[in-house]
Amino acid sequence: MADSVALFIDLENVVTSLWNIHHQTPDLYSWMEKARSYGPIAFGRAYGNFNLHGLANLESDLRNLGIDKFDCPVKQNGQSTVDGNIIIDLYEVALDYPAVRTFILMAGDSDYVRVVAKLRQRLDKQIVIMGVPGSVSRDLVRAAGREDQLDVASVPAVDEARLIRLIDEYERSRRPGTLPVFRFMKEYVSHPRNEDLIKPQFVENKLSQFVASGILVQRLVDLDDGRQVKTTQLDRTHPAVMQALE
Repeated sequence: MADSVALFIDLENVVTSLWNIHHQTPDLYSWMEKARSYGPIAFGRAYGNFNLHGLANLESDLRNLGIDKFDCPVKQNGQSTVDGNIIIDLYEVALDYPAVRTFILMAGDSDYVRVVAKLRQRLDKQIVIMGVPGSVSRDLVRAAGREDQLDVASVPAVDEARLIRLIDEYERSRRPGTLPVFRFMKEYVSHPRNEDLIKPQFVENKLSQFVASGILVQRLVDLDDGRQVKTTQLDRTHPAVMQALE
């Protein structure tokens, strides 16, 4: 029988790195399959400031996977509290779960070098670093002794004309008075029924490309309460849009 595993996810680090380096959004289900290959998950926790939009959208997936959410609001000086909370939990789990030998750390920061080295050298824990390719500290990997990088999917070609028609369908289906913001468009396109066109983890990247190329146009709209909202809509005068919708 495989040893039990403790899983610690620096969600801010891996989500940000995945987007900045590979322009992809996370697939938590595939990450969990990779972690489970080392054994059953006896402890699993994801850390981050869940007031951030990119993390708040992952809460339902975390619940479905049985991973605890640990909210880490920033300090008044803007400093993140994620690293400190993970370091404390690494020590506490090592003490409270002595039978758990394998610790998986989904992160890439060198801030974890010292605690990882102590867990490995003093407590004889097997530490596996699972980070985003291109973002993982080599010192962290050396301290752990083992690395198993998170898989980054190759971006498949997308039928852009069909995607434009899907966005047009979204725009026409909106309820009166609902502003067409990027988030709602992304959620509509990311629905499982559209996976034959585009996988959810590639939607944000592709829509951002459409913004950059002018297929989608963004505007600031003034609301009655004084706030401004950025809307995102098809530019129906763009040649690619006109051709797709003719």
